[in-house]
Amino acid sequence: MGGLTRRATVIKDLKGQGRNVLILDAGNSLFKEKSSPSSTDRKKARVIARAYQRMGYQAVNIGSDDLLAGIEFLRDLQREFHLPLLSANLMHEKGGKPVFKTNVVFDIGGIRVGLLGLTSDVHHNEGVAPEGYFISDPIVAAKRVAAKLEKDCDIIVALSNLGSFREYTKLVQQVKEVHFIFGSGGKASYNQTIRSDRDWKALLFQTYSKGQYLGRVDLKVVEGNRDFVDLSRRNHMEKQIKSIERQLESYRMGTGRAKSIPQDKREEYIKRLEDFKQRTEAQLKELEKDSRRKSTFINTPIRLDDKVKEDPEIKEFIDRSKKGS
Repeated sequence: MGGLTRRATVIKDLKGQGRNVLILDAGNSLFKEKSSPSSTDRKKARVIARAYQRMGYQAVNIGSDDLLAGIEFLRDLQREFHLPLLSANLMHEKGGKPVFKTNVVFDIGGIRVGLLGLTSDVHHNEGVAPEGYFISDPIVAAKRVAAKLEKDCDIIVALSNLGSFREYTKLVQQVKEVHFIFGSGGKASYNQTIRSDRDWKALLFQTYSKGQYLGRVDLKVVEGNRDFVDLSRRNHMEKQIKSIERQLESYRMGTGRAKSIPQDKREEYIKRLEDFKQRTEAQLKELEKDSRRKSTFINTPIRLDDKVKEDPEIKEFIDRSKKGS
């Protein structure tokens, strides 16, 4: 569980910077893909829930694999560790009402953020939902909940276990109220805009599975503006300009690889590089202009490897749980 202890370190550091932070989980964190969790698997799930409580998670979507130990097991975790579970489409067979909260709203620095949870009805385990419950159409559920959230929220985020890009696209096409999708359930990593065939779009973020990464998204929100500008491009363009400048110096001085290139060819390359630099600088200038008047985001997946220290408090109770104390 090294990823869990390192995740705690990153979260603690962010909180220590005085930032307005939302700590979220998109689902499928409690169990590996098995049809029947053992007592050891359940014990690990309890450790994860306790760690989430210590780290201050504010919303945890129920993924399809999180259902493997049954609804009562999830309820026990919710009661004991105040685990903030969400699912807009995990329903009682009798009456068809949601089993857990469908959504939650937070005021973050004066911005009202609405979160809804979506559980996939497709997974690699036997069955889909425990007996007495069912998973309804996630798109229909998202439409219903997002329409209510829109009245009171500046931003709507779907914590989604749908997994596939096809399903995420379907969600954006049919639910215009959703601004962001934080995903789980698949093996792919996403950082891209999904555009509808009408006049709206949503931003999709999903890190690699198995807890190898922690997804970090920094937002600056301008009221009434959902056209978020990707400031991650700024760093890329600045590095690109510096690289072009190094190449230009080499061609002009005739150093390095440029030594073996005839002068007329060098002049040709210089002209191309100067044009490329000019275009890139114009794009950077436009990006800076947009960033002053539009909402912005920076997506930074954080790899939870040995370079990140383990949080001693979380590590201590994980070690105790392994010893049975």
